Amino acid sequence: MKRILFFVCLLTTALMYAQDHKTCGTDEMMEKAFEADPTLRKKTKFIKQEVNSYLKSRNPKNDDEIYVIPVVVHIIHNGGSNNISDAQVHDAMRIINLDYKKLNSDTSQVVSEFTDIVANVGLEFKLAKLTPDGECTKGITRTYSELTNSAGENVKDLIKWDHKKYLNIWVVSNIESGAGGYSYLPGSAPNNDTNSGIVVRASQFGSIGASGGGNFSSRTLTHEIGHYLGLSHTWGGTNDPGLEENCSDDDGIEDTPNSIGSSGCNLSQNTCGSLDNVQNYMDYASCSKMFTEGQKSVMRGYLEAGFSNIYRHLLPTDENLMATGVHEDYNAPDCLANIEFYSTSSISCTDEEIEWENLSWNYDSAISYEWTFNGGTPSSSSEENPIITYSEPGSYNVSLSVTTSGGVNTKTIEDAIYIQDQSDALMAPNTIHFNENNLNEWYIEDYFEGQTWSWNSAGSSYSDGSIRIRSSDFVEQGGARKAYMPAFNLSNISPPCYLYYDYAYARKSALSADELNVKVSDDCGQTWINRLSKNTDALTTTSSNAYFNFIPTETLWEEQRISLSSWTGESQVQVLFEFSGSNGQYLYIDNIRFGVPNLSSEELILNNLNLEVFPNPSYGDAHIKFNLLNPNMVELKLIDVLGKEISSLSSNFNAAQHQLNLDDLKPNLKPGLYFLNCIIGNYKETQRVIVY
Repeated sequence: MKRILFFVCLLTTALMYAQDHKTCGTDEMMEKAFEADPTLRKKTKFIKQEVNSYLKSRNPKNDDEIYVIPVVVHIIHNGGSNNISDAQVHDAMRIINLDYKKLNSDTSQVVSEFTDIVANVGLEFKLAKLTPDGECTKGITRTYSELTNSAGENVKDLIKWDHKKYLNIWVVSNIESGAGGYSYLPGSAPNNDTNSGIVVRASQFGSIGASGGGNFSSRTLTHEIGHYLGLSHTWGGTNDPGLEENCSDDDGIEDTPNSIGSSGCNLSQNTCGSLDNVQNYMDYASCSKMFTEGQKSVMRGYLEAGFSNIYRHLLPTDENLMATGVHEDYNAPDCLANIEFYSTSSISCTDEEIEWENLSWNYDSAISYEWTFNGGTPSSSSEENPIITYSEPGSYNVSLSVTTSGGVNTKTIEDAIYIQDQSDALMAPNTIHFNENNLNEWYIEDYFEGQTWSWNSAGSSYSDGSIRIRSSDFVEQGGARKAYMPAFNLSNISPPCYLYYDYAYARKSALSADELNVKVSDDCGQTWINRLSKNTDALTTTSSNAYFNFIPTETLWEEQRISLSSWTGESQVQVLFEFSGSNGQYLYIDNIRFGVPNLSSEELILNNLNLEVFPNPSYGDAHIKFNLLNPNMVELKLIDVLGKEISSLSSNFNAAQHQLNLDDLKPNLKPGLYFLNCIIGNYKETQRVIVY
């Protein structure tokens, strides 16, 4: 299936600033880039020297000329409010154009000591009208990805346009470092400056919509563009204003007074022997209103000459303005809509109402919408966001055509909705094995065309196969990949009740960043309750990275237990395995059991075993603890990473909590990774044991 998205209180100014706004991450990100590639530090320093040399002989006679810069805004979202409106984008563009042409009305509030050097930088920013391929665009793209919640350089791998032609701006929900935004000074961006541009939170982008509004939020983009065009913070090259040692640093611009920086709006602040230019856009103050003439010269300098292949000077050329569709002589037509739509649920039951939402973009206004719902009631609709029901189980295609003045565009999503047969729910207790490719009763979302869950026969804990997924296969990062279990019936089950499954997972490298969520629904998929979240560290069942193909051996499988007691008595319960991430190896799942505890006595013992090895890691002096509800024969086996049995112990144990020493099982263990199997009858539980 493909799924398109979708107390009144008194505080000091500084405290309000600290709580409500996220600061700039430029210097932090630059340092990370320098550590990864030390040549970038030398390159950035050399470019700055080139610029300073150029500025000494620069002729300012053309300073009245307006330089136009083509812009593309990439909105990275996972649905909801972070899929910001075109109106918020246009508002952000409005603000930076006022600020960079000294048309902002609050320049009248600049303190008298600086009024003579408030600069009209003479820059105009325009949303692109042509894509790098020459296609019609509104200068705004929209990409669905969970990376919006932990954004950084990763979102640039999702989408970026030619940095020689466009100023790329990525608008995200949250930046992983905690910053409100960041850019790179010319020459310091990774990948030979192709990653240049601005990453900014939606809450600090413009003044409307998802923005927090106010001076600080609405001027964040103005600040970050300053970095993009070569400006440092007024106190110098750190993200830390207010430190006394900042007086010994500087931004290298003569008419910005040396200062330690500020966070607030103390207009009489004097920190390094002269009045601070607190109202400068490159400070952290909450009342920024101006650039200086010296800052203007630096920014225009970067747009006038080429320095060490950073290409900023190509942006405002007539040739590039025509190529990007922002030249005054280019008449931009209305564009075809880029079709996207979303349903309230991609899985449902018969006669349940499903709302379909149009999320199409890249057009000003639509003339008409035409929906087609195979098997739906109604089977077609001209509403923008129709509500549809389905009377028969099955998978159904959905189509949407949007007509604009630029023409008609249509998109069909195969298997866009899956309607369950409620009478087919599996009776609990039950087990799902994967002896063959028997996923017909499962619903696997396939919006990303094959980059999702699939059956395999390479790795299994119990049967002849399993289901698996690997994030390093994700050509499109996008959203989570979803696999829905067949619905099951717990109406004859009383608490306690559990879902069990076996799993195995390995990192590919230190860059692996994966997450598994397991969710439960009892209302035909209308709402889901998250019962488990495991990230890379918690998922890993082996200490070794597997750069190539990860196929788990018997010792690399672990068992997961999730309580379903809240759903006992329900006749329609469904479980969703939701996986997202990047740069990871395979995650395998096998031997799914649900409706427990209609178990054998051996299984009941295992469920209450609480097997624990502690401390772990250890120097071989760890303890083994386990609990028995009834007397039983217990076998303990210690296995090395090659699957070889190192030692074993078998004995009858009474009903009690027991504690043994690891030395009792095998004294003088060599450093390494081992696996402790606790076996009761035909069942076993495994714990990893690490010895230093």
